[in-house]
Amino acid sequence: MILGALAMISAVLDPKSGHLAVSASDGLSHLPALWLRERSCADDQMDLVSHQRLYDPTALPHDLAIVSAEVDGSLSDMLNVTFSDGHCCAFDLEDLAVEAGLVADPTAIPPAEAWTATTAPEIRVSWHDLDREDVLLGLLEGFFRSGFAVLQNTPTEEDSLATIAERFGPIRETNWGRLFNVRTKPAATDLAYTGLALAAHTDNPYRRSVPGIQFLHCLENGAIGGESLLVDGMALAECLQEEAPEEFEVLSSLVVSFRYNSHTVYDRRDAPLLDLGPDGSLRHIRLSTRLDFTPAADPETLELFYRGRRRLMTLASDPRFTVRFKMSPGDCLMMDNHRTLHGRTAFAAAESRFLQGCYIDHDGPESCFRVLGRDRRRASRQAGNSIAA
Repeated sequence: MILGALAMISAVLDPKSGHLAVSASDGLSHLPALWLRERSCADDQMDLVSHQRLYDPTALPHDLAIVSAEVDGSLSDMLNVTFSDGHCCAFDLEDLAVEAGLVADPTAIPPAEAWTATTAPEIRVSWHDLDREDVLLGLLEGFFRSGFAVLQNTPTEEDSLATIAERFGPIRETNWGRLFNVRTKPAATDLAYTGLALAAHTDNPYRRSVPGIQFLHCLENGAIGGESLLVDGMALAECLQEEAPEEFEVLSSLVVSFRYNSHTVYDRRDAPLLDLGPDGSLRHIRLSTRLDFTPAADPETLELFYRGRRRLMTLASDPRFTVRFKMSPGDCLMMDNHRTLHGRTAFAAAESRFLQGCYIDHDGPESCFRVLGRDRRRASRQAGNSIAA
């Protein structure tokens, strides 16, 4: 028996298993009673502001069953379900299909897409346009796919980066400060505070929790040289895996010690240089050859590691993978520090080049994207209902 249908979504109560069978164009999913019951949005079951449950789901009967499931007579997209514990609630059919992976989730973070120097997207948005939801949504989508974006026409007053970064999420303070000034200084505590060239790298690989997103905000740039470099770590990993699979295997499995050791700070993180997800794709690259130390592994493994790391650094400086550009005052670079490598060309230390930087976590932009996607979906469905009415 078809209980309901919306955009080719249907639900059938399977009398044999007792599960709710939900089907859509992308397939079929059997949803057991406990799975459904935990998603009840009844006001006596869930706080509708925080969407936290008002009860402990582990206290539900282990043999909970679906007693009945019927389409709401006035709302064909709503399914009324009664459970064996006496609870009754309504479910949105499309919400169930999204949760079951049968319909595209409008709040899903766009998947990463590898790029090279010739395929890198041009993601530049004016700061003054970010109040438009479509512009902000487009910026975030491009950022998640490519791992970087450039904001233009931002304020150029010192410390205005705080306002820019907090547009996307809370600032993550480190021992470098809430905001850090990237300009030459005597007795520099980091090579970033010199005029030396910086090879493409990721920041802070020595932290237990590596900062997720970095902002670099240009306030002054009268220097000759000092061009910014961007490299996609995902593209490097894919190239290395194809060209040197043995080296790739060692770089993704050998645990390396990343360390920052100064007079007042000793941070250390032991992790592989290439951290892969369950599907084998790159989840996190830690590449900073001035800060990594290998364990005393067997010589054969170390030989493969050193060869692989050398190859990876060669690729990171290869023009095929490197985007070069000069930042102008008001430009603010936003980049995924778990994926995107950054660096710069050398410049004379006496010349005027002043950037400010800071970090935020991925949570802020991801939450912003999900809220925008959720609200757009609601507005679209309400508009559809209004037209239908």
